[in-house]
Parts: sequence; structure tokens; C-alpha cells
Amino acid sequence: MGNTEVHDVKPCPEDFKRELDLSCKMNYRSYCKVSDIKLWYMNGEYPDQCLLELPWTYRDSVSLYERLILCFNKISSLPPELPFRLPHLSYLDLSHNQLTCLPESICLLFHLEQLLVPYNALMSLPSSLHKMDKLYKIDLSNNSLNSLPENLGYMKALTKLNVSHNNLQNLPLSLGASNTLDVILARGNKCKSQPPQVICEEGSNSILSFLRKLVLPTAKVLLSDESTNVFDRVRGNQAFSSVLNPGSARAQYIKMQTETMNTASRIRTPLLPPYNATLLEPDELRDRIVGLIYGAVIGDALGIATEWLAPDECEFYYNLEDLDYSKIIQDDHRVHWKRGDWTSNGDQMFLVLESLLQWAGVIDELDFASRLAAWKKQGFLELNDTEGYTQSHTINLALQKENYVRNPHQAAIELLQNNLCFNSYNGSSSPISVDSNTFSDSGALSRAVILGIPRFHDLQEAVSNSVRICQATHADLRCIAASVAVSVCVSLMLQGQYDLMKTSSLEEMIAKVRDTSIIHLNSSEHRDELRKYFSCFTLKSVQLNESGKQNYAFKPLAAGLVSLRSHQDFKSAVSQVIMEGGHASINGFITGAFLGCKVGFSYLPRDWVTGLKHKQVAWLNEKVNALLDIMGLP
Repeated sequence: MGNTEVHDVKPCPEDFKRELDLSCKMNYRSYCKVSDIKLWYMNGEYPDQCLLELPWTYRDSVSLYERLILCFNKISSLPPELPFRLPHLSYLDLSHNQLTCLPESICLLFHLEQLLVPYNALMSLPSSLHKMDKLYKIDLSNNSLNSLPENLGYMKALTKLNVSHNNLQNLPLSLGASNTLDVILARGNKCKSQPPQVICEEGSNSILSFLRKLVLPTAKVLLSDESTNVFDRVRGNQAFSSVLNPGSARAQYIKMQTETMNTASRIRTPLLPPYNATLLEPDELRDRIVGLIYGAVIGDALGIATEWLAPDECEFYYNLEDLDYSKIIQDDHRVHWKRGDWTSNGDQMFLVLESLLQWAGVIDELDFASRLAAWKKQGFLELNDTEGYTQSHTINLALQKENYVRNPHQAAIELLQNNLCFNSYNGSSSPISVDSNTFSDSGALSRAVILGIPRFHDLQEAVSNSVRICQATHADLRCIAASVAVSVCVSLMLQGQYDLMKTSSLEEMIAKVRDTSIIHLNSSEHRDELRKYFSCFTLKSVQLNESGKQNYAFKPLAAGLVSLRSHQDFKSAVSQVIMEGGHASINGFITGAFLGCKVGFSYLPRDWVTGLKHKQVAWLNEKVNALLDIMGLP
């Protein structure tokens, strides 16, 4: 066809320009002819001056070009030595050629920022593509791709991606984990469920929103292509899930939710959420629940490290960047626990969970009170405990009341009233002074975490359960309001109606939590104080180490909300809370619960998960599996 002899093409002098344009020149008429590139080549109607390959002149020597344009040629392959001959390329345009693949060596173009390969015949992509750290724009539209590399979303700089008009069945989940990707185009494909093609046709925002809801990662996790945690799910009654076809899990789950006549199934899964209770897929809902529980005990177990230390002491003993169970110092306080074990915060959460499982999803304060009293005497025998150690002065005093097990609510009220009378007798200006927070401690707060799960779709029920279990030891309204806030926050996150990665949506959720909890306070002073804690955006403003109020019920709640607002990854946010000292175990517990519910178990720091005591983890897994069973989750 009279193609230009490749050895006749000479490079431009390096000091003349940095762009090498070897494209076949097109006018409007010519472009219209080649709009269907496959038909153009099939009929042999390509221009005489088309290149069949990259000229040897550029394959035999090193050139310093930064931009290479090869559009509208008939190049079917790129030489593997390309990165060594043009090592400084930052822009590569291969539009309208006949490439069926790209060489694996393309990842050696270390400076490449834009890769444009539309209107070719690509059937696959190099697995090494994700290693190109500076590549921020990729155009793969109008090719024959059936799939994309699963690790594509782990590219450090990827901002714009166009994969429209291929044969893609699904998009990689990793794209939803990218914290740099702003634009993704995927029209004209055959995507089935990840996301459905109808979502792809709606455009970039819809695609990113769909994918991010599947993974909900955090900033630093996004850059990691390491495999995630896998919960040891021992299935009982559930909607079975398939990794290859996520839609099947949803279909079976919906069937269970809508099969009202299946009495046997309802008995086995008393906490099965109703249809449309959540926008989350079954697998994601499970991952968030497991992440919530694991995140809580991780924050609890690590919080022991700095509990009751001042910030400068925390800085002396530990480094923010490498907090670990093995580095927890041993002193008269920390000797109560072995490294990697949680405190009474976690124990109380599991007491509620055990009661919940025993009573098939029913929350009963009398059963909880009985379990709490037994735990105080002997701990959990399965974990070789000898007693239940709690730092809550309120709990210890309540358990000493003779009528506690028979009527825990009355015992808690009497305990508070006795304190009110004492303060009044001593000339207190208010029934209970804000500065005297003996009975407004955070001892009941950890129970509220698990109480946000069973009826997460029914806020009124979640609130009622939280109030009753809090009142089993703490009658102070500030404790009740804080417990309600924690439970409601968990419930709303599990409903999946708020985009936790979007600040405006997150603030809407926090406002709803505030409005739901504040009505439980009858003092304008306390209401103003709760609003203040809900308005905190930094840990400094929360004052976790405030003298006389380190154990105050509003503190852990505020710490958790600040961490949600920070949009930091789990490890960074929890570490910063713990390094503030104060009542670090409960602060870490609530923060870990909130962030664990946000990112899911899969994205918790692996070293913090595996560092927990193995016997406790095995026991924990049994409880969590039982909870997932009665919720019908895969």
C-alpha cells in the first residue's frame, strides 16, 4: 500500500522540541471515513502514509521526547523496549490503531501521566498497569476489553478513566476504593451487577457512588493492594452468598425478607431485617456489623496503653505511628489485662449480646442485670476469668444494692437520688452539679454499641432498648442521652442512607443523631452542653484529658464523632484518640466502633486484628456468627 519506509523517518533534534508527532494527518472528511475504525481497516481504506510499527529510528537509540503521538496509524503492537528508548514520556497517544494488547514493560514508563488508547482492538491490559505511580488519565474507550485488572483502583494518581464502549461485564471493586478517582466513564458496556449497566449509563457520579458503597474504605487503606481481612464466618441460617455473582446473595436475601409465610425461617432468623431496611448489600451489611464489633474491641484493647496518662506521658511511652499491643507498658493499672485483651467495655457489650442471643433478639434489662451481677463475681469462665473488673464507680455501687437483680432500674434511681439528696444537703446550687460527674460516667456506653444492631431499621425500638439497658445501672439523663446517641449513630450507619464519605451527608446524619438524643435531657444546661460536644471537630476541643471529667459520658461520643468527621483511615484516627490519654479504653472503644462500622471488618488494620488474644477472638467469633445467623446474613 505504499507505506512510508520506517527507516526514512528521522527524529526531531532533541533541542528542537519535546513532542514527537507521528500521527497520520486527518481532515474532517478523512475523519468521517475512519469513524468506524474496524470497518476502515477491514476494507483496507487506510491512508498510504500510515505507519505499521514504531519506526526503527526510535527503537535503536534513546530519545528524550516527553510526548509521543501515534494517532491514525495501523500499529498492531508496541515494542517492549519502548520504555528504554523513550524513558521520559509523560504523554502517549495511541488513538485509532490496531493494538490488541499493551506490553507488560509499559509500567517502566515511570514518568507517564496520560495514556490514550481509544479506538483500538485491545482485548486485555497488562497486570502491571497499577504500578504506574504518575499515570492519572487513561482512555481505553472503544476497544474489545472483557475485563479490567482487579487492582486498577490501587493506582496512586489515577484521576480520570474512560472505559466506555467495550465488552466489560463488571468494573473492579478497587475503583471504589480509590481516593483519587474523580471521573469514570463506562457507557456502552455489558455490566451486570458491579455496577449494573443502567448505573454506568448515568455517568461518573452514579458509578463512583455505587462502587464506594460496596467498599467504603478510608484514605490510607485506599493505596494498599494487600488482601483484606476475612471474617471466619461459620454459617447457620442465612442467605447464601456467591463471590462470583453478588446479585445472587441479594436475591436470596430479599426472598427471605419477603417470604412472610415461611414460619420456620422466621423462627430461625428473628432479627431478619424487613425488605428495604437498608441500602447496603447483605455482604456489606455483614461486613459493617463485624467491623463494628471488632473495631470496638480493638480500640478498647489498645486504649489500655494510655489510659489515665497525660498527653505528654503518652508521647513519652509511645509513638503515634506504631501503637501496638505488644508495646503496652506494665504498671499497677495495666496489669489488670493481658496484652491484646479488651476491658470491661467489651465485656459489657458481650453481656448484652449473650442476652440478645438467649432471648432470640429480645432486649431484657432483668436478664442483663442478672448476667452483669454474675460477671462481676466471676467474669467469663470460658475465658478463664476469675472476676469482672470495672472502673465504673456507678456500676460497682449499683451492684451492691440488695434489690439490684430484681429491679435494676429502681436500684439505679435510688443510687442517683441518694446522691442528689447528699448534694442538696451540702448546699449544692443544682440537683447534681455538672462538675461532680460521679454518676454521669461512661460506664454504660459500650452496651449502646451492640444495641444499635438488632432493630437498626426501627430507630424508635433502638432508642427504647438503649434507654432500658443504660438505666440498668445509670439513671443520670446525660448517660441515657449519650447511650441513645451511640445506638442511633450505629443504626443510621447500618441503614446505609447516608454517604459517610461525603461531608454534607455525614453532617445530616450527625444532626439526626443529636436531635434524637437531646430530647432525653430535661435541663437546658445539659442540652447546651450536649450541643457543644456535637459541634466538636477536633480532639483538642473535646478535651479528653480534662481534669475531673475524663470519664464523662459525652467525651467518648464526641471523640467518635470527631473521628468520623476527620475522614481519616481507621488506624490513624484511633491512634490519635488513644494518644490523648484520659479514659482511653472507652474513647478508643466508641471511636473504633464508629469507624469499624464505616469501613467494615475487611479494612481494619490486619496487625491490630491478628494481635488480639486468640482465645478471646475464637470466643468472639462464635458470638458474632450466632448474631449474623439470627439476622439471616450471609
